[in-house]
Amino acid sequence: MEKIHLENIIKSIILGLFIGVILQFSDNTNIKFSYRVLAILASGCVGFFIGLVTEWLTAILPISMANARTYFLINNLIALIVTTVIMMSLIIITNSEMVKKGEFISVLLIVLGIICLANLSDYMMYRRAQNKLRKFKAMIKDTKY
Repeated sequence: MEKIHLENIIKSIILGLFIGVILQFSDNTNIKFSYRVLAILASGCVGFFIGLVTEWLTAILPISMANARTYFLINNLIALIVTTVIMMSLIIITNSEMVKKGEFISVLLIVLGIICLANLSDYMMYRRAQNKLRKFKAMIKDTKY
């Protein structure tokens, strides 16, 4: 069992805030600025909850899945499932009649697409850091002798 990584939860909060900003710019309704800010902050809170649940579920995975590619893939799938469940739950809880099925699907696809891109970029940064570390180790090894 792995430990929960706080930095991944913080990334989820930032991603939630970013998604909130994107959704506010894509919304053309005339709403007060303070309500838009509250919606963005609520999106950050949802991002926190998604990150916490995703990290918790990822932490209980068996250590045999310690391959980085597998970890990032499973983490992404868990994040997508948790996000979909939370967004559908929020729609059901608020009993929002103004949200049409088509609107919800388009918002859900935007959110899931942003999450996939964020996880893909996180994986690419991880790979880049590993390559730099490998080159640095080789350079140190060569200069030692």
